[in-house]
Amino acid sequence: MIIWINGTFGVGKTTVSNELHKKLKDSFVYDPEKAGEFIWNNSPDCISWKGDFQDILMCRDFNYQMLKYIQ
Repeated sequence: MIIWINGTFGVGKTTVSNELHKKLKDSFVYDPEKAGEFIWNNSPDCISWKGDFQDILMCRDFNYQMLKYIQ
């Protein structure tokens, strides 16, 4: 089961995720922002900086594949 928590930056998605993780046995928190940060920090500016990592095709593709893999 995947529980998708969506919302704007800073509203508490990570906090809610961590609280759910404590209560749900065998759960796993996947944070797609970590993939975005990795791409930002390991790619030339012309590839990585678009203002929002969600606008980087590579980031969207990676997160999609990762969710398929861990499902």
